[in-house]
Amino acid sequence: MSASMPIANDISLVITTYNRPQFLEMVLRSVLTLRTLPAEVVIADDGSGQETKDLIDRYKSLFPIPLIHSWIEDNGYRLSKSRNVAIAKASGSYIVQIDGDIVLSPYFIEDHMALAQRGYFVTGDRARLSENATERHTKNMDTKFTPFTWGLARPLTMLHSPMLNKLLKGHKGLHKIRGCHMAFFKDDLIRVNGYEERFFGWGSEDFELAQRFFHVGLKRKSAKLMACCVHLYHEWQDRGFANQNEKLLQETIDNKSTWAQIGIDQYL
Repeated sequence: MSASMPIANDISLVITTYNRPQFLEMVLRSVLTLRTLPAEVVIADDGSGQETKDLIDRYKSLFPIPLIHSWIEDNGYRLSKSRNVAIAKASGSYIVQIDGDIVLSPYFIEDHMALAQRGYFVTGDRARLSENATERHTKNMDTKFTPFTWGLARPLTMLHSPMLNKLLKGHKGLHKIRGCHMAFFKDDLIRVNGYEERFFGWGSEDFELAQRFFHVGLKRKSAKLMACCVHLYHEWQDRGFANQNEKLLQETIDNKSTWAQIGIDQYL
């Protein structure tokens, strides 16, 4: 990697992870292929073990930008807390957030620089890789993907056309919002007190955050045909808390809430 690689000084890339070091390594490798780097990468670690720590320590020496390991104790599925803690540590004024199973295309940060706009938050899409293709790519640590890659579902999401993005209408409301690929200004997140940490287990914390963004007047912008990325295959998370989390979401909608009761303010 060239020492003169462009850096987006305002952008912090936040990557969530939990005990999937092979996937995380794929993601970190894809970061090293970016045409423009973020100012830093912050790993929002929900309590992973030593193997993940060792991996991050190894990549710190390979990264030309800071690679920060933000770790919380393993006490169940606490994605909201791990994100809040990590984002509080981020120095960038703009947060690009992905999960630790999202492999980035070379234009990813460059595109998010172009999409960033005051008054908006950005929601992105991702192609999905089959189980067999995921095994093959992770075995070879192959992070290169095109719309024609074998085993890729929804391959059209890998088409890159910033010009067409301006012509396409994105999804409205909460439809297809995915916390695995979002971006927002850090001060907008602080304005709504970050992620709601009453969410426990899989589901709805991203919808609820977006709903509070809407309640304070932010609009949603789509990253369709930009910031292309690939979601590696894995089994679905335990959804045992889904009903409880959906009730919290509905509470935010009904009350037009703008503030997380347990949020990021405790870490600032």
